[in-house]
Amino acid sequence: MRPHFNFSRIAAREVVPVLLELLARQDEDAGDEDYNISRAAYQCLQLYAQTVGGDLIQIVLGFVEQNLRHADWHWRDAAVSAFGAIMEGPDEKMLDPLIKQALPVLIGMMDDSVVQVKDSAAYALGRICENVSEAIDPQGHLPQLISALFAGLSSNPKMAGSCCWALMNLADSADADNQLRMAAYEVLNSFVTNAANDSLHIVAKLSDIILHRLENTVPMQRQIVSVEDRITLEEIQTSLTSVLLSIIQRLEGEIKPQADRIMHVVLQILNTVGPKSSVPDTVFAAVGALSNALEVDFAKYMDSFAPFLYNALGNQDELGLCAMAIGLVSDITRSLGEASQPYCDTFMNYLLSNLRSTSVSNQFKPAILQCFGDIAQAIGPHFEAYLNVVALVLQQAATVTMSDNGAYEMLDYIISLREGIMDAWSGIILALKQGKAQDPNRSEALLRSAMGVIGDLADTFPSGEYADYYRAEWVTQLIKETRSNREFQGRTVDTARWAREQVKRQIVSVQGAQMSQG
Repeated sequence: MRPHFNFSRIAAREVVPVLLELLARQDEDAGDEDYNISRAAYQCLQLYAQTVGGDLIQIVLGFVEQNLRHADWHWRDAAVSAFGAIMEGPDEKMLDPLIKQALPVLIGMMDDSVVQVKDSAAYALGRICENVSEAIDPQGHLPQLISALFAGLSSNPKMAGSCCWALMNLADSADADNQLRMAAYEVLNSFVTNAANDSLHIVAKLSDIILHRLENTVPMQRQIVSVEDRITLEEIQTSLTSVLLSIIQRLEGEIKPQADRIMHVVLQILNTVGPKSSVPDTVFAAVGALSNALEVDFAKYMDSFAPFLYNALGNQDELGLCAMAIGLVSDITRSLGEASQPYCDTFMNYLLSNLRSTSVSNQFKPAILQCFGDIAQAIGPHFEAYLNVVALVLQQAATVTMSDNGAYEMLDYIISLREGIMDAWSGIILALKQGKAQDPNRSEALLRSAMGVIGDLADTFPSGEYADYYRAEWVTQLIKETRSNREFQGRTVDTARWAREQVKRQIVSVQGAQMSQG
């Protein structure tokens, strides 16, 4: 075994005072990545504390007490930094009473007039949260601590990073206190959501920290030995993923450099999480936000992610997850456009199955109809393959009415259902319009279905609510071309004539109403 000669311990009384003096030689113009004498002295003091432990506490405390209220901010900053530097090394029992006494002072220094001192105070608080969190009194210190760190996030971009780091350490130290963890992550969520543009680089750095900690939760699945362990792990994963969701939404397209890493870790989580878990709900929300941010570039992740999405769509035992999956299909198809076509057969099969199922609540059906419209708008003329069955579904949905003694919940459902019907038709009509522009050799079956869609929609709303849409030149031209084509079957021509009459009713109804008002 290598012998120890205790050189550092013997030299501590000579060396440590010099390091403390050097802490006050800050360069106020230095950037976050710049290395200078003050930062070198801080790192050296940290190593000294780790090496000799409690032997340097009295030396450092004397310096802190002498300079904590100094008129010159350089010495105040040095005192705060010195206290934070010794939080790792000395026995926690020695540090505990010192921290309890110092915490109110450190929290108060988050309001110092100099931002460098405030940043050092936030970092020192982060060191306490990281190494000696047991010394924080949940009743006496915690509310003021979280409040000070939250205020520091928005106080100055220079100190936001230290506040984020402190809050992360506070959340990680709170294994036995779920409320504390949730409070810390809620503060981070609020910061990310409201971050100013000049703080976005801090949000980007925070994404690295969140992803690293989320990645560390994956192997923890193998260490679970009790129900409590599983609940705690799922709460941690949900909280971290919720912050990641906020980061994606705030950075939007700027999240692209992290996209591979994000999808890798969320796929690992989905692959290891147990049944009946609440984690996939938050994961799906994050994936939806990522697809919105990346748009068509999200396509490269679909082969790996689609099986999880299919399973959720077909999971009628977990209706909350199924509802999330329906919304996610809308997000992904809108983002990918035609690139989503290879997955739409399976999407449509699951969506139609959910519509027919008695296990799925009626409240899901408007979202499914809206999803049809999103798929149609995304894949354009390729939606022809589903047009007949979807048109029939929409016709049936339009017949749902309110009974005389119906409950308010039923009224809300019918209103939502009709909104879903209109969203579906809107997407379908746009798809047909794209098909008209892109496919001059469109089939008779497609045109017959288009006439049925146009006529059904007009017939469903005979009072002219959508007359403005029917005045579009392409609608009139499409009906005319279909009706006058002598190569088409009689039923196709009849459908086009019927559609023309329904369109006229729409327009005439509005004109008549306008004349009567005049």
